[in-house]
Amino acid sequence: MANYKAGDVIRLTRNAVGMTQEKLSDGICSVETLSRIENGRHKIKRDTYRKLMERMGRGIHDNCAVCMGRDMSLLEEYILFEDALVKREYDIAKRYLAHICEKISDSVVDRQYLKRVGALVDYELGEISAQAFLQQLQKAMEMTIPAYESYLWGEQRDNIYPYREQEILILMGMGIAYYDMGELDKDIIIYETIIRSLDAGYMDEKNAAELKLINLANLARPLGKLERYEEALAKAEEGLNMAVSRGYAHALVELMMQTAGNRLKLARRKEFVEKEQELLNSKKMMRQAYYIAAARKDKHNINLIKENIKYFFDEEIS
Repeated sequence: MANYKAGDVIRLTRNAVGMTQEKLSDGICSVETLSRIENGRHKIKRDTYRKLMERMGRGIHDNCAVCMGRDMSLLEEYILFEDALVKREYDIAKRYLAHICEKISDSVVDRQYLKRVGALVDYELGEISAQAFLQQLQKAMEMTIPAYESYLWGEQRDNIYPYREQEILILMGMGIAYYDMGELDKDIIIYETIIRSLDAGYMDEKNAAELKLINLANLARPLGKLERYEEALAKAEEGLNMAVSRGYAHALVELMMQTAGNRLKLARRKEFVEKEQELLNSKKMMRQAYYIAAARKDKHNINLIKENIKYFFDEEIS
């Protein structure tokens, strides 16, 4: 779970909902105290934080992780469930999810979590359509941000909203749905919105960086699909450089494949000598990505890379 900087969360939320410091602080604290809180110069009490967030329509439960309580069997199943999701073993994940649903609490954040992961598992198993997947995620988002659409493509689009990690995961799922439905412009807006939010600095750096890496790779995909190869390559390379410099393996394979793939597509527009060198560099990167995926036993990406190498170079890799 990510940690959040309370002052930044309050400031960004206040700006997003269009509330002045005077209106927000009235009856809760002085304007001067609120200003110091927002600038990180005053430690905020939990009760004050709750009152400020509730006035802006944000309950403090939004900060909480999924609650496994003291039931160790539930915690163990939760860990196994999340591991199955990472491995894309959705049939196994569904069995664990059924047990979790029986035992988990009825808090807003837990219900939101179940709606998100339940929709994801059903979609990946082919049990619901992309449209139904999207609708379930929209309902999940409305549980904590009823007016979330205004921050994506409505009148509040230019404002930065401090999404919590759970909400970012919901938005990422919506991006998958829009991509599969062919609504690439909305897909791009979602990932650009997430990245802008992460860049605002209200989340701890490690979590924000890991989420940003994934979303840079996600953003490169629809850009490439629209043949905006230069933009797609720039996003993929930004993520790849971050991953290498920070030593993050998270999303590394996806970023390498996005980088190599877009380089190959751009190479078609270059002169012969440059094109040949680009082909060699891209093939080398794809092979490196394959060996990383193989070391991680990432079957999904192993198969995907094999398909790409066969498509671009008419070669087999093992």
